[in-house]
Amino acid sequence: MSVVSLRLVLTLFALSFAAAGCSARMQLDPVLTAKAVEQPVKGTAWAAFRKPVTFAGYTAKVTKGGFQTNTSTSLGPYERQQSKQKFEYSLVGGTPASWTGACAYGQSSQEVLFPISNDAGLVCTMRPESGGGWQLELKSQGKLYGPNSLSGSMTDGTTTLSIAMVHRLANSAFQSTKPVGYEIRDAGGAAIAAVQIFNPQFVWIDPGLPAELQTAIAAAAAGLLVSAKSAEDINEKPENGGSSFGSSR
Repeated sequence: MSVVSLRLVLTLFALSFAAAGCSARMQLDPVLTAKAVEQPVKGTAWAAFRKPVTFAGYTAKVTKGGFQTNTSTSLGPYERQQSKQKFEYSLVGGTPASWTGACAYGQSSQEVLFPISNDAGLVCTMRPESGGGWQLELKSQGKLYGPNSLSGSMTDGTTTLSIAMVHRLANSAFQSTKPVGYEIRDAGGAAIAAVQIFNPQFVWIDPGLPAELQTAIAAAAAGLLVSAKSAEDINEKPENGGSSFGSSR
């Protein structure tokens, strides 16, 4: 095969791979997709620079913080790496029309020859202009085999919804080490919302939910989207075998 032909084959392969990636979707519960319209997300790449993030008629904007910080220390065979991201944001649209949110995301890993701790977590508070509010809390599963993951819940003290990180694309038989999104379910286990955090990003929210609950979920989705780049690093490993939490992007 000539050099020109080889380059053409590689180019076509790259284009087909990119096209497949552009059409990829996280694994979704068919009950949710039957009810919820796929809502494209725009602007997360520039969120830390105070640029708006929009989806489904909502507009979120980071008002403080937003960048990821990383630290690493080592002594002999011992290595510890930490990653943190804190930010505050606003959300407008929905009912109530104005919300404020604050999130803190962190990861910590310790290694000797093998991982002995791999913890991560995300906490967000979302408050509407009318008072009250919701708290979201996700914790690391600390898996020894398979991808580490986050799961937890969001609650206003009366209603509690479960949230779980998703590591599988639609029509795939295998889990990916990188998370692809989050799934939100009600107390009865029914899927009511989902957030796809890899590009292209999407949000699905059951339109049959009460307007106030839809907006609370949208406020939570904004926090999940802005922290997506940090969360994607949850299972990354550097070349030396230690745990990595990525770089500020």
